Amino acid sequence: MKEIRNKTVAMLKENQNLLDVKKTTIGIDAFIDKIVRVVHSKDDNQNYSFFTDMDQFGKHISSKSGMSCGIEICQRFTKLGGNSPIMSNALGSLGAKVNCISALGYPDIDPVFKELSSNCSLYTIGNPGYTTALEFDDGKIMLSQRDYLNKITWESLKEKIGLDTLREFFSSSNLIGLVNWTGMLNFNEIYRGILDEIFQGSQVNKERILFFDMCDFSERTHKDVKEAVKLINEFNNYSSVIFGLNENEAILLYQALFPGKEVPSLKELGKYMYDNLKVDYLVIHTLTDSLAWYKDEFAQIPSLYVRKPKLSTGGGDNFNAGLCFGFLLGLDLEGALCTANATSGYYVRNAKSPTLDDLIKTIENWDELIESP
Repeated sequence: MKEIRNKTVAMLKENQNLLDVKKTTIGIDAFIDKIVRVVHSKDDNQNYSFFTDMDQFGKHISSKSGMSCGIEICQRFTKLGGNSPIMSNALGSLGAKVNCISALGYPDIDPVFKELSSNCSLYTIGNPGYTTALEFDDGKIMLSQRDYLNKITWESLKEKIGLDTLREFFSSSNLIGLVNWTGMLNFNEIYRGILDEIFQGSQVNKERILFFDMCDFSERTHKDVKEAVKLINEFNNYSSVIFGLNENEAILLYQALFPGKEVPSLKELGKYMYDNLKVDYLVIHTLTDSLAWYKDEFAQIPSLYVRKPKLSTGGGDNFNAGLCFGFLLGLDLEGALCTANATSGYYVRNAKSPTLDDLIKTIENWDELIESP
């Protein structure tokens, strides 16, 4: 692992000048996030004790079955949210130039999104969703309102941005990220519009990276999920495709694509899905490690695990940004996983995305930072 880290740092330093010529486009969701902790108890002096893990909170909810109960939350802060803005901001913080096409507020961009990195050029396509994130030490529960996002269609996207502008962004970008499929009801239609009106008839460019993250789609039908995967496979005819999943999403996707099959270990599950998907890269990340497949290669890198994250909402998006950043600068599979885990690890410890210098220092100090589960 030390050899991988040393090689990664050397490549980041050597290739950082590529950031001046590389372009990225990320879209298309956006949320305004309210980050809260759930109160377990408090004393007469208003000293609060919070639920520390999701199992503890779940047992409390179950114990109230058949009755009513009140739950108090303490708001920590409100921040920009959504996979697209958080990933854009993380890439921008690392030094990449980003076209962020997202639902940032319409006709005026909401002030919360003005906090995005100065490396991000903002293009709004509608009003954002709203999320209340219940944070625990071992994960989070995202309560989302998506009414505005569900009104966004391929036609409204073209109307707001312009088809010629979209074509220019897609043709000139070295990296394109289409994230949070589950957060927008019409994403399959948008996939189809991009394929038919932008990519169809264009030259194959395997140097261009298309990154997809579907997010937690447990509420969506297997039919919708299968259609999304079919469309993602079609993008592989034009560009290199990276399919990113967290552990929960990987299991959900396996069950949707291969109903009735017993769910194996995560490594076996990933290998089976990779062999049956038409994508160049498959990446699965968990709280403790990340796994990736590319052609005949397999890589597995431990995460920079932290027992009590300062901020967990957005950790996966920072992982995705670090992963794509690594590939953008020409790193190999292990190197990209290293930058992904370091970017996410820095974020959950510091509640902000790293700069390139922060990323390099994090990788260099890996052994001192990593905690045991």
